[in-house]
Amino acid sequence: MEKFLILLALIGFGFSSGCATKKTAKGQENRIIVVADSALYNVLQPHLANVYEREVRTPWPEKRFQLTYMPGKELSRASIQHNVIMIGLLAGTDITSNQVKQMLNPELLDKVRQGEGYVFRKQNPWAEKQLLLVFAGESAEQLIDNITGNKNYLYSLMHNNLIARTSEIIYSRYEQKEFADSLMKNYGWRVRIPHDYHFFQDIPQNNFVHFRRINPERWIYVHWVKTEDPTIILDKKWFLKKRAEIGRLHYENDVVVDTLYKFSETEINGRWALQFEGLWENKEKVAGGAMKAFVFYDENTQRAYIIDIAIYAPSRNNKLAYLNQLEAIARTFRTREDLQQEKLKVKSN
Repeated sequence: MEKFLILLALIGFGFSSGCATKKTAKGQENRIIVVADSALYNVLQPHLANVYEREVRTPWPEKRFQLTYMPGKELSRASIQHNVIMIGLLAGTDITSNQVKQMLNPELLDKVRQGEGYVFRKQNPWAEKQLLLVFAGESAEQLIDNITGNKNYLYSLMHNNLIARTSEIIYSRYEQKEFADSLMKNYGWRVRIPHDYHFFQDIPQNNFVHFRRINPERWIYVHWVKTEDPTIILDKKWFLKKRAEIGRLHYENDVVVDTLYKFSETEINGRWALQFEGLWENKEKVAGGAMKAFVFYDENTQRAYIIDIAIYAPSRNNKLAYLNQLEAIARTFRTREDLQQEKLKVKSN
């Protein structure tokens, strides 16, 4: 079981960028710079790789993140990157351990000693669009236990931040708000639609909306089922059957590759969601690619939703980047009630 008590450790800590105007972080979006003593890094590297260098089939294996090591004396080089992890031991005398101890105030150092905290997050410490995670422990063994015991949580910190940055990029240009408004008017939900996507299918009688873009081909659909049973979203067989039905009706017999998929848990705007990751294929067209789906339930409307995203990019190497763009769109899903609650929250603040 993951130790979610560490959530209380995600607060600001004493740290200064030393610069009045921050530059924007550079480098690969999925690259994580790990700053630590070399001996400590060698011990922790397999466990960090297990957390962050997870593979996704697109259909060829791609790593979600790539770890790159830098010693403490090169922190200035790391400080311009998007994703940075610093690791230190409370009893360590190396450069990075000393830096970590200087960053954490006495209260946070006590939490590390008491086993109540081990990871501390700082947004944009040296540059804009940057995430810094500071790992601290009394021993390498303690750090290993915390990393392996909380791997999904630690991964989500980096992944969610990556999706947030991706969202900023894809919505930085013109956004098709009129399309989003029409979805809300007609169906009671909406997603934000970037400027370069177009509606491909809108079939009210099937509760099915599908939009896409080309170069390379990528698409997203939303399908919903009226039901008073919220547990339906827990039924993996129900999802696979429904996905096969949609592939037959709307995707010219696309199917899920039944040997290469996995389920996990996530959230969509605060709702628990079943997450599906796998591959689609069309044997008739000799085509296929990566796909992902989110299945969740809305109590107010008594609807089970499926948001499905997929790509077809045989000539592209980094297909995962396109899948991340689609996920960023999927995570903008809001119902009418969601938007009303968000407005009330803004007014109360």
